[in-house]
Amino acid sequence: MKNNEVTVSLENVSKIFNKTNWVIKKINLKINKGEGLAIIGPNQSGKSVLARLIASQIKQSGGIIQYNFNDENVMANIGFQFRQTTWPEGFTVKEVFSLYKNINDIQDKEWIDDLVEVFGIDLRWNKTLSSCNTSWLQLFSIALAIINRPRLVVLDEVSSSIGLDFKIKILKFLKEYKEKYEASFVVISPDDSTFELLCERVIVLDNGFIISDDHVSDWQKNLTFEKYSLNIMDAISQEEIKVKPDPLFKPILKKFEDNRKIFKEHYDAFLEKNVGSEHESNIVYIRNINYHLNELENVLVSLLSTAINRKNIDEVLLHTKMAIKISKKTRKRVTKLESKVKYKKSALLFFTKTEKFFLFLEEDLYKSFKSNKYIVYATELTAQLSKKELEQLSSLKKKYIQEEIRAMKFENKSIKKQQKLEKKKIKGR
Repeated sequence: MKNNEVTVSLENVSKIFNKTNWVIKKINLKINKGEGLAIIGPNQSGKSVLARLIASQIKQSGGIIQYNFNDENVMANIGFQFRQTTWPEGFTVKEVFSLYKNINDIQDKEWIDDLVEVFGIDLRWNKTLSSCNTSWLQLFSIALAIINRPRLVVLDEVSSSIGLDFKIKILKFLKEYKEKYEASFVVISPDDSTFELLCERVIVLDNGFIISDDHVSDWQKNLTFEKYSLNIMDAISQEEIKVKPDPLFKPILKKFEDNRKIFKEHYDAFLEKNVGSEHESNIVYIRNINYHLNELENVLVSLLSTAINRKNIDEVLLHTKMAIKISKKTRKRVTKLESKVKYKKSALLFFTKTEKFFLFLEEDLYKSFKSNKYIVYATELTAQLSKKELEQLSSLKKKYIQEEIRAMKFENKSIKKQQKLEKKKIKGR
């Protein structure tokens, strides 16, 4: 029976390295108790980074990751298979295994014996780690990851270059562990046997986005994991799968269109008043502003049907910047014109009437995209808010948290006071 209790949830999670390398983009994902999840995708799609985020090995740039464990020590409930297969010279298998055992205060001898026997640790007990082959060190890393019996296990690689009998033995052990403790498993790029024994669900990553999320129970009877993987990779290479657009761009586009509508009214009125002067240099500049705004609108509209990426963000920044730059330059040129120039008065009126629109472009749209606000932090709600409204929202949240802390402190004082009174009563008896 499927368990609907969530072990870990990711909401709007992103990861950016060096402020420009967007590896994980606004991931929403829930992994249930006892569920086995495979993560597959092309090279550089963000699989390992997502695994490290799930395992709390790195901090997200934006969004929320929540764990649902029985105790507050999150890291004690997560087992992560480190990929490094190089260890300092001189360390033996026994020394490192014993170190992990003591750090985690593992007293269950039967459990330790099982790990030692299943993973072939006893056969290499006194060997230095540097003398062990890479394939076995990957398995040793799994043993260290589960030594404290975590409720969430993240495996980055189950070696495929070991003997089949040895591999099946380990996989069956992991399967029994998963079922006994209702542990959730996340496996990066599993092979067929690993997927068959440990996974019931698969998500596909491409360019930092989840483009597919499927449960084995929904597959056709003759569909295998190998066929599924080949089909999905072929579809990605042929660009047959499109990433679902981020819903927050709908309010962004609406906000832009509402402001643009006011600009368009004054722009059309200005051109109508100056029919016959269309080729004057300053009027050409004003028409160029409208060109960049049209291009900007096209990019924003495309974000409703395509996934966000570096290219379309750069296009938003380019056309916004050009519209602002030309506007400022042209306004200065018009201000310096002689009073007898026919279109000077109407041009200055146009710039006065559209001031708020260009302020919106410069202070809201441009700065938000430049600072990665819409990539990392925004939600469908906050994307609609102005800078002032966001500051007010932040202030309200802060006040709410402060009130909650005061209430908690007061409650704690009341409990302690009550406990003291009860102790006095007991002593007085």
